[in-house]
Amino acid sequence: MKKKLKIKAVFFLISFALFSGVWAQKKSKVNMETLLKEMTSREQLTRFPDPSFITKHVSSYDRSSTSPKEGNWFHNWDMNQWEGIEKTKNGKEYVLMDVKSPGAITHFWMTGAGENRGQGILRIYIDGKEEPVISQTIRSFIGENNEVGYPMSCSVSPETIADERGHNLYLPIPYAKSCKITYQSDLIKEGNPWETKSEILYYNIDYREYAAGAKIESFTKNSISQNKSIIQAANQMLLDGRFSQERKLKELDNFQIKLTPGEELVVSKKDAGAAIEQLNMRIQEDNPTQSLRSVIIKCTFDDQQTVWAPLGDFFGAGYRIDAFETRYNKVSVDGNLTSKWLMPFKNSCKITLENIGETTIGVNGSLQYSSYKWNKNAMHFYTSWHQYTKVNTGVPKNMLGGEGVRDVNFVTLKGKGVYVGDVLTLFNDNLPIGKTSWTKEEGTFNYCWWGEGDEKIYIDGEQFPSHFGTGTEDYYNYAWCKGEKFSHPFIAQPSGEGNMTPGYTVNTRVRALDVLPFNTSLKFDMELWHWNKATLNYAPTTFYYMMPGGESNIKSDYKGAKEEVLLDFEKIHPVK
Repeated sequence: MKKKLKIKAVFFLISFALFSGVWAQKKSKVNMETLLKEMTSREQLTRFPDPSFITKHVSSYDRSSTSPKEGNWFHNWDMNQWEGIEKTKNGKEYVLMDVKSPGAITHFWMTGAGENRGQGILRIYIDGKEEPVISQTIRSFIGENNEVGYPMSCSVSPETIADERGHNLYLPIPYAKSCKITYQSDLIKEGNPWETKSEILYYNIDYREYAAGAKIESFTKNSISQNKSIIQAANQMLLDGRFSQERKLKELDNFQIKLTPGEELVVSKKDAGAAIEQLNMRIQEDNPTQSLRSVIIKCTFDDQQTVWAPLGDFFGAGYRIDAFETRYNKVSVDGNLTSKWLMPFKNSCKITLENIGETTIGVNGSLQYSSYKWNKNAMHFYTSWHQYTKVNTGVPKNMLGGEGVRDVNFVTLKGKGVYVGDVLTLFNDNLPIGKTSWTKEEGTFNYCWWGEGDEKIYIDGEQFPSHFGTGTEDYYNYAWCKGEKFSHPFIAQPSGEGNMTPGYTVNTRVRALDVLPFNTSLKFDMELWHWNKATLNYAPTTFYYMMPGGESNIKSDYKGAKEEVLLDFEKIHPVK
């Protein structure tokens, strides 16, 4: 055992040195090595990107959705929609993406349905060359790529059968001039795919667009094998929770408090520039629920309050302790809550906890501080939270929408910054149409899925969203509304009980290379879509960095946070 640990430690030291050396030698270029270094750096998130880029998106969203002012805005045939169709020497190739500017693919998600799902051929053409750098089955390259390895290639949930998982690739694929991605399958048929029994493909691709003239080393057929060691190092850092720029601990503040109803206490305060390295807290209850929503965390950096959220949602727990770990949030089985978002400040910071509940709540915790060099690109960390309480999802719908479907706002931002992730906590209160009660003999309800709606993200005043997705579960990178749990450095579903039956769900997505920079504004909307008539308690938490003075439309939502948290469906609809 000691020998294995020693080998692992040596591997990490070599990996760390390799990353540091690459950054020092090639910081003027963009290539797979520098992108992987960026993927594993927290400090990079806190500084506005240089060289600058725009994160764009292409997906199989319903192309008949053309305007929020039209009735087609909520059309939902989000499968087998292409950028084009080409006849090549290989046969008919369906174009998923075709861009003619320097950039890099940063995240690729897909799932499928029907016969032979995910076994068609994916081809990636770089810089206008006729021969693809990738030509293999789409699932073997995206989610089951043994050469890339886990977690940069992953399928979730591992508890779900493989055909019904979301398949993800986080390996960056840079290109100097252009990139075209196609899919070929003889089982794809024209017309309604459900009626023609066609193979069905859903896909979402995030990619960066760099300015003309950017120095980019393009991906080749040999890029994965040539970069094997650094890919393995990045995978290991992601799995170990390490970062390529490990930081020296400067100070540690411990606290143990009891908050009476209505009380607010300062748990840490600094009057010199630094960064919060890590937050650790625990509510002193065996099974906290309401208390996770009743304790509010507030962070003020350089005299501007930028964080306001219930403690549980801030840490990604929602309002129940279900163990999981992503790159930036961790919840342990014993109720310990950890946040690794790096939170820099130039001159001062103040962290307070407020109890808006009706009982006294004990909280233990610690804050670790590290040194940080503030510069012109440095940004403050922000968190916004609000709840749509008992929001009605309308009448039953078909693929062309229906009464009650709507876009709900996660957050709207003004200023310059980078959007880095979100948590969605909800309770799905669903009954079959026309019923006000239920019996256990009725079994599982049909059409209970709440998350058919697509994300729509507008950057810098766009009139049409540059990010238009294919479903809420697709945005959170799993598939087919499956309720099985999963935990991954960039995504998690600690609980999916409310997915296909009434109940409680928490979904998390944190971003790395697929962060969303904005120069003037960002608006994040999500379609609220339920196949059945239902009400939801629907609470998004959003994480982002902004230059000092940035503004959010989300204000302190005391009303939403004081609502009773829901876990027991029978409490709402008693069994007859």
